[in-house]
Amino acid sequence: MSLKRSHSNTNEEDKTLTESVRKLEANVLSSHQNLNDIVKIFSIATGEHVETAFVAVNSLGRIYSALWAKGLLRRSKNHKDSAEAKVSEWLRSNFNKYTDLLKTMLGHSEAPMQIAALRMLLQLLGKEGESLIKTAGGYAFPNESFMEIVEPVLNIGTANEHLLRALVESYLNVYDDLRIYFYRNVAKMASPDYDPFKRSSKKAPQSKLSTEVSETFVRNVFAVMSEIRAIPKTDSADIKSFWVPLPKNLGDAEPVVLSPSAHKRAFSEAWLAFMRLPLTADLYKQVLLTMHKRIIPYMTDAKGLMDFLSNSYDAGGSISLLALNGLFTLITEYNLNYPQFYEKLYALLDRNLLHVKYRARFFRLLEIFLGSSHLPAYLIAAFIKRMSRLALSAPPAGAVTVIPMVYNLLKDHPSCMVLIHRMPGYNEETGEEVVAEDCDPFDAKEPDPAKCQAIKSSVWELETLQHHYYPNIATLAKVFNEPFHKPKFMLEDFLDHTYATFFESDTVRKPKKAPALAVQPPTSLIRSGDALGDFLVI
Repeated sequence: MSLKRSHSNTNEEDKTLTESVRKLEANVLSSHQNLNDIVKIFSIATGEHVETAFVAVNSLGRIYSALWAKGLLRRSKNHKDSAEAKVSEWLRSNFNKYTDLLKTMLGHSEAPMQIAALRMLLQLLGKEGESLIKTAGGYAFPNESFMEIVEPVLNIGTANEHLLRALVESYLNVYDDLRIYFYRNVAKMASPDYDPFKRSSKKAPQSKLSTEVSETFVRNVFAVMSEIRAIPKTDSADIKSFWVPLPKNLGDAEPVVLSPSAHKRAFSEAWLAFMRLPLTADLYKQVLLTMHKRIIPYMTDAKGLMDFLSNSYDAGGSISLLALNGLFTLITEYNLNYPQFYEKLYALLDRNLLHVKYRARFFRLLEIFLGSSHLPAYLIAAFIKRMSRLALSAPPAGAVTVIPMVYNLLKDHPSCMVLIHRMPGYNEETGEEVVAEDCDPFDAKEPDPAKCQAIKSSVWELETLQHHYYPNIATLAKVFNEPFHKPKFMLEDFLDHTYATFFESDTVRKPKKAPALAVQPPTSLIRSGDALGDFLVI
């Protein structure tokens, strides 16, 4: 009985407080003489009753939106001791306490509370912008207040994915002004001399500088920027969606939000600043995966990515493989001169390559890189020999990629056909073939393809693959025994094979005839000669 009574009393108290909030809100909106009731509503908003506190928070949002519209939150131009100035200062002080409360709610454990706080903060930002425009007589965006919203969202460790998605889908992907200032603020916050205490990128005393960017900030920035689908506009006519509406009188100078070049520059500066941050290996790979399609085409100067991509290419392993796409785009479309490109490409062909999940992406690009007829024969021979050697220890899915790749290279570069037709030495006296120990002149450990002597070797590895344990590979490798009259292979048909695809194709295929089996029916449980018979006495 006591529990039921307590629960009933709580509900009654919540109803009473909710009614009180509504009355106080009506009083404030009806007359400026009741502005002191804001303090009462704020005390309820910070109280222990969660449901009532949420009602009070929304009530304050409506109140402050109305006060911005009436101009009561703008700093008064009158003397500081005037009544109007004192009221304005008092209202701004209470407004700051309210926005601090909303920023605290951004770190709430429940996603709906986080999203509600974000929407309320941005709603008030829009009202503040409209008020600034009236005061300035031209376009003005309250970026300082916007920075104070963006910064906690990106630095909160408990930021729910729903909060970040709401920021992107409901605001950054929709409104051009919010997006350009978001990019600008990210570039500023990611700057090494950013001082969060002064809200400025100017250098501050070393004791106050945030010398290390948090992993949370890096992760949240990428989560937001990678999901922004709205690309920088190239025509000012396409820039037409604004969170803070444009005034009829834009003033003498064109607002930055109407400049397509400014949008592109903000995009570029944000991504370049982000790439200078300490990225985890996982984030590094995700950036490289999206580089050639989502970042490079919209940069003001894509050559600014040269250092990032060059360092990635030199890193080795899967990161080097992923950097190839972006590097290839810079080389072919932006005339990037990358010294020793093929030497480093040759170094990527190691025994791990045919086992990684990015194998298909690498071979697609490798086919393009080696397709030029201007490449010397020794270079093509080095790649053919290296791939053929790796195929010996590769899984079936890797070997089945190498065979058509080598075949296509031989078709494109006939000068390398000596690798197939070169015959072993002969003893002049007996006329027998001579196969001496270590007769292959190819040096697999030589990193320079010009010095590995692959052009003097032969692809005996391909003949070895004709005896592969997997019959499909053995059959495919026999293509090198036939005249090269067949058209080139479509490499794409061989890139995505796995053990699963091989198993599926073999189990689906119906045998032409039943396999021959010699079955001997058992005549006893244990036959003489069985290993088990040595331990059991019947």
